[in-house]
Amino acid sequence: MSAKDPSTKPNANAVTKADLMSKPARLQVDPATIPDSDKPPQVGTTFNIWFLKWSGGDSSTRSFTQSKFKVNVKRDSGYTKAGKRSPICLFFARGCCYRGKSCPYFHRLPLPSEFFPTTQDCFGRDKTAEYRDDMDGVGSFNKVNRTLYVGGLHIKPEIEEVISKYFSEFGDIDKIKVIHNKSCAFITMRYESSAQFAKEAMQNQSLGGQEVLYVRWANEDPNPEAQKREKRRLEELALETVRNLLQSTEQATNSSKRSKKIIVEEPKEEEEEEKYSEVKKIKSVEETPVQSAPILSSSTLQNLAKVRDKLSVRKVIPTEQTLSTVLGGYSSEEEDDDE
Repeated sequence: MSAKDPSTKPNANAVTKADLMSKPARLQVDPATIPDSDKPPQVGTTFNIWFLKWSGGDSSTRSFTQSKFKVNVKRDSGYTKAGKRSPICLFFARGCCYRGKSCPYFHRLPLPSEFFPTTQDCFGRDKTAEYRDDMDGVGSFNKVNRTLYVGGLHIKPEIEEVISKYFSEFGDIDKIKVIHNKSCAFITMRYESSAQFAKEAMQNQSLGGQEVLYVRWANEDPNPEAQKREKRRLEELALETVRNLLQSTEQATNSSKRSKKIIVEEPKEEEEEEKYSEVKKIKSVEETPVQSAPILSSSTLQNLAKVRDKLSVRKVIPTEQTLSTVLGGYSSEEEDDDE
């Protein structure tokens, strides 16, 4: 029995979102091109290309042959016709989607920041309340399970490194525990969605040899210390989720307030001093008496006075001339002569 923690090892096969959107999703398989030699012996009436078995045949997992298809995340990922809330393509994870860029589901790995309903897996399949008896299937919505049971191993030197190489393509790994005498291993992924994807991607696959892996959900670890660690991890994850939600809500509220509020900047001290000095200047100008400058010079005024005197002299009429004009030239001497 051995255990290894590869959490510090970088995931060299990680695909960024920019890389995913830079090219169309590749057509993984064409059903018409599958030769008869790739089909298992007929034990039913209809061959199911998705499960590589004949319907009505033996349903035992052990009867499955090694899959002829395998997803290559770097090569097969790409943009499709998926909407914002579309799940990930199940057949893309199995390496046998025939729709390519026309697929209505995502052809990529689940993102760490991606939210999936607790009642569904990353492929949009509904979970059940309890696990199946063989621990296969979609899983239970009553428990967050990140640990996979992998059977059918061929134990060889450095088996932990080999397992890490194949499973790390689908997400970060927290812990690998190999039980040599049982030829099985327990792989704990960092996120449940990564475990869901790896379970489907590595079903009926091999680790570079002739083995055929069968992958199931692991039962809860009976170790009390492990249960305490898992409980603590879930509490921290819940607190982190609540904290992120509060931050996002606060940011959205602040942005809406900024858009509605008119920001009035207070004047700086320098601007206040400049305004105060300008007010003082205005006051000093107002208090200064205005000295009216003469419009005409003194010499001009004297000349105007002389002209005025001349005009007044010309307008004076002699008294005698005025009386004679009024009486029509008639005098008192003339009255005496008539007598």
